Amino acid sequence: MTQLYFKTTRAEITEVSLKKGETVLSGLLRMGVDVPYGCRTGVCQSCIMQCSDSEVPATAQKGLPEVQKKQGYFLSCCCHPEKPMVVSLTGAKKKQFATVLDKRFLSPNVLRIRLSKEICYHSGQYVTIWKDKDIARTYSLASHPTKDNFLEFHVRIYPDGQFSAWAETGLNVDDEIEIQGPMGECYYAVESLHQPIFLAGVGTGLAPLYGIVRDALMQGHAGDIKLLVGAYNAQALYYRDELDKLKERHGNLSINYSLKHGPESTTAPDQLGSDMNLAVEKIVTDFSGYRVYLAGGADFVQKSRKQCFMAGANMGDISTDTFLIFSD
Repeated sequence: MTQLYFKTTRAEITEVSLKKGETVLSGLLRMGVDVPYGCRTGVCQSCIMQCSDSEVPATAQKGLPEVQKKQGYFLSCCCHPEKPMVVSLTGAKKKQFATVLDKRFLSPNVLRIRLSKEICYHSGQYVTIWKDKDIARTYSLASHPTKDNFLEFHVRIYPDGQFSAWAETGLNVDDEIEIQGPMGECYYAVESLHQPIFLAGVGTGLAPLYGIVRDALMQGHAGDIKLLVGAYNAQALYYRDELDKLKERHGNLSINYSLKHGPESTTAPDQLGSDMNLAVEKIVTDFSGYRVYLAGGADFVQKSRKQCFMAGANMGDISTDTFLIFSD
């Protein structure tokens, strides 16, 4: 057994003997310690902790920024320590309450939720939203921190979803819910205002990209900004009018669409067929010097990341927002 020492903010220590194969998170929960967590797969980063006295397994730091790795931050749901560890929630994102301002459908299965809460964030980062103490989901911020007086999230609705079905029918305007964050490194950050930017997202992957595009334009980005939006079909496309208005006001912004179930060819110049990766090739053939943002399901993000890298993009210039799909 490996010993774990959990340090609270009052300097109290809970000692846990981890069982073989047990993660830090599972051991703490087994002992009745109240710690935040969400997906338990290392994606949402709700269970982030800090180790103060020993090496952290590399697998427990996957996806964290280098600065956080050096400070001992790790994902407790992925941490299988081989040596004793002293851990705490110090510096990790704490939960806080937000009020529901508005909710409405943007498409047949995408619900927009706006919350009232002042937090410091970058458009494109993500926040964990809690239904109750056991169920939480992470959603990317489509809003802008200075332009909007709300936090905006786009929620894909699954009929039997533990969170999304509740968000559709059980969550009401003026309700108070707990949130945690922001977190994530997928936000507007370029070497130069003239650096070309390419963004591609599928489904609600548009949410962080919409925020990033708005932020780039508000900061006076002068280089080309190319946005590719993928959707299941024409009905699933949303924010078309909002994107068109941005394009009309900013000549350096171009927008294209790819529909999984739609006509393979069309007279509309912004429709690039049903294959997202072929559409990427049509928009940019050489990614040298580009800043790239990708958002959506793991398969799309991984394939597109490799595609952009093989076409010349610096791996350090590719930011991703990978969505974990919860259909139950």
